Amino acid sequence: MPASALLALITAWLAIDQLLLWRFLGWSWLPLAGGLVVAAVLVHRIASSTVIDVRIPLPRFVLCCALALILLMLGGEGRFFYANIDWQVREAVLRDMAIHPWPFVYLEGNGPQLLRAPIGMFLVPALVFKAAGPLAGDMALLAQNGLLSGALLALGSVLFDTKRSRLIAVGTVLFFSGLDLVGTLIFHGGWRDHLEFWFATMQYSSHITQAFWVPQHGFAGWLAAILFLLWHRGRMALWPLLAVLPLTALWSPLALIGAMPFALWAGLSALVERKLTIADIGWPALSVLLAFPGLVYLAAAPDGVGIRPYPLQMLAWLIFVSLELLVYALPLFFALRNDPRQRLLLSIATLWLLIVPFIQIGWSLDFMMRASIPALMILAVMVAQSLADSPSRALRLWLMLMLLVGSVTGLTEIARAFTQPPSPRGQCSFFGAWDVSFGAYPKGSYLAPLDQLPAMIRPADPARIMIRDPSTCWDGPWARPEGV
Repeated sequence: MPASALLALITAWLAIDQLLLWRFLGWSWLPLAGGLVVAAVLVHRIASSTVIDVRIPLPRFVLCCALALILLMLGGEGRFFYANIDWQVREAVLRDMAIHPWPFVYLEGNGPQLLRAPIGMFLVPALVFKAAGPLAGDMALLAQNGLLSGALLALGSVLFDTKRSRLIAVGTVLFFSGLDLVGTLIFHGGWRDHLEFWFATMQYSSHITQAFWVPQHGFAGWLAAILFLLWHRGRMALWPLLAVLPLTALWSPLALIGAMPFALWAGLSALVERKLTIADIGWPALSVLLAFPGLVYLAAAPDGVGIRPYPLQMLAWLIFVSLELLVYALPLFFALRNDPRQRLLLSIATLWLLIVPFIQIGWSLDFMMRASIPALMILAVMVAQSLADSPSRALRLWLMLMLLVGSVTGLTEIARAFTQPPSPRGQCSFFGAWDVSFGAYPKGSYLAPLDQLPAMIRPADPARIMIRDPSTCWDGPWARPEGV
C-alpha cells in the first residue's frame, strides 16, 4: 500500500476528532457539514499525492498493527491486563462522555464547568460506548489506538532501508529509555516497581511508559517526530508535516508544543533555501482552519492551567540530564562530526531536552514529560541508525550497553501487566476518580467554568449534571505502583 495512504488514514481520523469536538460542544449540523468538506479535501489531497513516494508491503503493516495491539493490551487497554493509575481518571472521563448527552456541564464547585481537556482519543470510543455499552467502548479504544499506532509504526519503517535495520529500529525505539535503573539505585538504594520517578521533580518517560500511561500524548509526539524525520530525509514534502501537526493538538497540546522547534526548523530551512511553495502555506492554513475551534477549546480558561518557570537545582538538573539524555547525545555528537546536517538535528533535539525541565504548564511534570516526546523519539531513531550503520564498533557497543540498562524501565512496566490483576471497571465521575487518584492537584487542567468560555465554543443549552458518586469508585482493587 502507498505510505501516503497510511498518512491519509491518520489525518482522516484526527480530522474526524476535530469535527466530533464541534458536536461535543453542541454545534449545529451546518458548520459540521462545512468542516467535513474541508477535512475531505485535505485528506483527499494527501491520499492522492505522492507525498511519501514509497509503498509498504501489506504484511509489514499487519505486523505493525499486531505489535501495537499487543503493546497496548499489555498497557491495560481492553482490560485484559493491569492498567496504570492514570487510567483511573481517564476511564472516568470516557464514561462521563458516554453516559451524558452532548453538550454537558458539571454542576460542581463555583458554577457550571465544562470538561475541557485533550479529549481527542476519547471521542470515537465514547460514541461507541453510548451506542453499545462499556465493553464495546473499551474495544473501540483499543482498536482505534492499535490501528493508528500500527499505521505510525509502518510509516516509521520507511526511514530504514533494510530488514535488518528495521528490526534494530523497532527494538531500539520500543525499549528506548534513560538510565532510570541507575538513578533508582543511586537515590533510593534498591529496587522500585516504577523506575521513572527516580528523581521526584523530573521525568523523561520511556516509550513503553508513554504507551502504557499516556498513549494519546505518545501517539501525537511520535507522529510529529516521524513526519519531521521523513521530511528531514527528503522522503516527504514539507506541507504534510505542517498540515498534520495542528490536528494533533486535541490529542496532546503539550506534544504539539514539543514539535514546534522541529517544525520551525523545517519552515525556516525551506524559506532560506527558497523552496517554500504555495502548498507549504495553503494546506497547513486549511488544517489550522479545521483545528481552530479545538485550539480555542484547549486554550479556554487558561488561569486554571498556567505557565511558569519550574524551579530546579542546577546540580539535580545536571544529574538528571546526564542519565536521561547525555549518555546517548554526547557520543552521537562526536560520532557525527562529518555529518553536519545530522549533527544539527541532534543539537536541536538535545538543546530542547536541556531546556524543557525549566518550564511548567499545569501543576505537575506534564509539560516536561510530554513536550519531550518528539525530541526523545528523534534521539531514539538516531541511536537506531547508529546501531545499524555506524562503522564505529566502540559507539555501537556503548549504545547497546546504554539501551540494555535503559530497557529495564520498559520491562518493569510490562512485568506489572502479569503481576497485577486487570483493572476494575469504574463507577465514579471525573470528580470522584480525580479526588481518589490526584486529589492533591487542582482540577483546572480538565475543567473550564462555563462563564469563562469564549462565545465561539460556549454551549448554548448544555445538560447540567449533578455529581453523585458512590463511596467506592471501582468494583475491585486497583493497585498503585511503588514509586508513584
